[in-house]
Amino acid sequence: MPKVVLFSGHMIDAPDRAVPRFPASKEAAARSAISATLFDWQIGQGDICICGGARGGDILFAEECLKLGADLRLYLPLEQEAFLDASVRLPVSCHADWEARFKRLLDQAEVSWPAPAQSDENPFALNNRRMIHAARAEARNGPLDLLLLWNGEGGDGEGGTADLARQVRDIAQHVEIIDPAELHPDIT
Repeated sequence: MPKVVLFSGHMIDAPDRAVPRFPASKEAAARSAISATLFDWQIGQGDICICGGARGGDILFAEECLKLGADLRLYLPLEQEAFLDASVRLPVSCHADWEARFKRLLDQAEVSWPAPAQSDENPFALNNRRMIHAARAEARNGPLDLLLLWNGEGGDGEGGTADLARQVRDIAQHVEIIDPAELHPDIT
């Protein structure tokens, strides 16, 4: 039976973020920590990795899973343009390639777009529940692993990493939390 890994993590900070949470200077260190965890859990061909597609943690996790030959499932809370604006794009002055990386992932993953809105529910909270449901179904209600790139604090709003962590911690076989504050900035 394939292993199932569910991921949630902070986005790379926008340049106007008042209190840094996951600065761009820690991207390589975060990638390395994610890669090391996936290696320790022996994730590879045929295993299933589930995440969103936001800049930062989600994209780093997805790229690392694909390198290992795992089957990637992206769950997106909004239609593409709205999602790009809300969770992927940064100002041109940031010289970031998150949008191009996101679009490459769309070609390599099984993508689940949101159903047409049927309530006033926060689409990010709804997406967390969709990912949890999918992970449990893929694991056939057996063990699944939870990997978080998270500072352990409440999020910026409903449906973030704190929300997913609260819902999954008690059902996950392995839980690994990578705190961006503990990562060393990249040396360039």
